[in-house]
Amino acid sequence: MASTISNFTNSTSLDGLLKNVYLPTMQSVAYDDTRFSDMIKARSDIITGGGNQIVHFSTTQRAEGVGAISEGGNWVNNVPVKGKQLTENTKYLNAYVALTNQLIEAANSGTKTALNAVSSTFRTNIRAFKNNFDRMLMGAGNGHMALVSAINTGTSKMTVTKTDFLQAPFNADQFLPVGTRINVATFDSSGIDSNGRANSNSDDDFGFIVTNVDSRDLSAGTAVLSITDEDGGAYSGAGTEDIAAGDFVIRENAYSDVSGAALFATCKEINGLSNLISDGLSNSETSSNYVKIWGQTRTSFSYLQSLMKDFADAELSEDNMLDLMIDLQYSRQAQPNLLMTTPKAEKKYFLSKANDRRFNNVGPMDFVGGFTRMGIQLGEWQLILTSLAAVPAGTLFVMNTNDFAFAQNSPLMWVLGDGGNVLIQSHTGATKFASALQNVNFVCFDPLRQAKGFNVSE
Repeated sequence: MASTISNFTNSTSLDGLLKNVYLPTMQSVAYDDTRFSDMIKARSDIITGGGNQIVHFSTTQRAEGVGAISEGGNWVNNVPVKGKQLTENTKYLNAYVALTNQLIEAANSGTKTALNAVSSTFRTNIRAFKNNFDRMLMGAGNGHMALVSAINTGTSKMTVTKTDFLQAPFNADQFLPVGTRINVATFDSSGIDSNGRANSNSDDDFGFIVTNVDSRDLSAGTAVLSITDEDGGAYSGAGTEDIAAGDFVIRENAYSDVSGAALFATCKEINGLSNLISDGLSNSETSSNYVKIWGQTRTSFSYLQSLMKDFADAELSEDNMLDLMIDLQYSRQAQPNLLMTTPKAEKKYFLSKANDRRFNNVGPMDFVGGFTRMGIQLGEWQLILTSLAAVPAGTLFVMNTNDFAFAQNSPLMWVLGDGGNVLIQSHTGATKFASALQNVNFVCFDPLRQAKGFNVSE
């Protein structure tokens, strides 16, 4: 049933507009509006009562009792299913909305004006929410968005690159639109950045705002950004505000607000596919970040190790995919339903197959769950074929989407202030602001039967 809001003449009614109109829109953006996330279930039945940890069950062995018996012999007994109760911390999805006094005055003039004014303001927030959500799903779970390749002292400009950046997006500034609040630093295992500073997220020595995207070179994978410091002053390129080539551009507040605690384990961001699908071994995708999952060392438990395939700079092709799929079926008894890769890899696949479809049928297909998507037929397998610009360069995932869930202990909700209102008056001006929060994490129940390909030529 649609919500009816009849009065927009004060901020309390604007609270209703946020709660009943825009909050569901944000949830739709997060879970329904992307080609990947619309296939993943939101689960609320796997959350412990305290709400601080997600608890789920993972099968550790088969329950088989198949075998030959001699005449008059005993039946083969089945082996009880053995599993492990696994836990991981909830993380936080949040969004911040600010409505200026000019907008609220416009809203007071009538219903139509309120809808137009608030919708225009809110649209940028929804875009940012989707951009950040896609980045977290496909990222390494560390908040990294780009790599600094050069800094122009005295000009408030820095060059970012995706070259040699393992979790590189489609283009260098994909996650850095104007207005993005960022940290710039490189942290080692003790939480110290490349310039000797500890991460506290309260220091202004590495906090910046993107004010302009001056240029981008898609072929070279670089972009030049204008930035200011957190206080709005021009970047000076000196002293405590130094930025060095080799620093990472990191989402503001991605790490714990504890000095020296910028370890991978303290990242506040939800899990991404890159760290959920891995074998935990040193290869070209990473050397350390995915060694553990759910606090367990992957190499100590085979059921935690995903299938990995090095494409060795080969293109996405039927031969390579058939090798991977045969391995998944016969060594893992997997039943994948999705192949997701980068837009460039998908394009090269279609170009190479334009006049050569020996085993492959390409076209709309109906899948379990009611999805109709462009798919590929590889022998007996039907896979939804999709791409997402947030997928790391040279990477593909073959997965069963039924083995994943957005585990949550509450829907996305507005954080209420005094009087139960969503909109709270700013202490420094006429602006009213609101924050939405969700306790959630992205989880995988069966890492063994998922696959990741890396070094895919684009």
